Amino acid sequence: MLKLSLDFKEQMAEARRIQILMGAAQVFSKKGFHQATTKEIAAAADVSEGTIYNYFANKRELLIAMMELLARWSLEGIVRENPPDDPKEFLTTLLRDLYQFLRERGDFAAPVLAEIFTDAELRQALYRQVVHPLAAYTERFLKTHTPPSSKPHTKNIIGAYATMGAILLNFVIKANNLDPRYSQISAEAIIEWIVTLLLDDLYARQELVWLVS
Repeated sequence: MLKLSLDFKEQMAEARRIQILMGAAQVFSKKGFHQATTKEIAAAADVSEGTIYNYFANKRELLIAMMELLARWSLEGIVRENPPDDPKEFLTTLLRDLYQFLRERGDFAAPVLAEIFTDAELRQALYRQVVHPLAAYTERFLKTHTPPSSKPHTKNIIGAYATMGAILLNFVIKANNLDPRYSQISAEAIIEWIVTLLLDDLYARQELVWLVS
């Protein structure tokens, strides 16, 4: 009975933390991290300002906690124990999951991404907890499921980061209507073109290896 009670309290505490972080994401997105106040965050989260300090010492702890939650969400939603064996299917599924994650969590991720350019510690934490695990997941697949090349290590590293970078950049352009032409391009079309470009390059390099070997 005691254990059940403790588990319930932990679940309630976690729910309250996420409630506060969601409120912080709303305020940070509208006003920016530095202009936001804990009073505004409390109002957005529908808690008292004192409640925030029961969980977080300051705004920066809120930002770090947001990044850690993003890491958990991204790994749970994207990394699969048994990914498809076919490279096209794998990359399509990966990019579709990444795109969906950005759509659902974009407002939450925006404040973190905005601060990584000036906060070295946050930048390193984001790389270590989000970017690197996703890149390593992609790199492992490319290593075992795509043709060998003259420089396999370089190919896999660049391919992994190119995959994530391509979908992130195209998502930002489309979501923020930076290029009006993107209004005529569906997410599936974007994903298909990125996968085609990546695979064409991988197999073209393999053909080059065959020619020179």
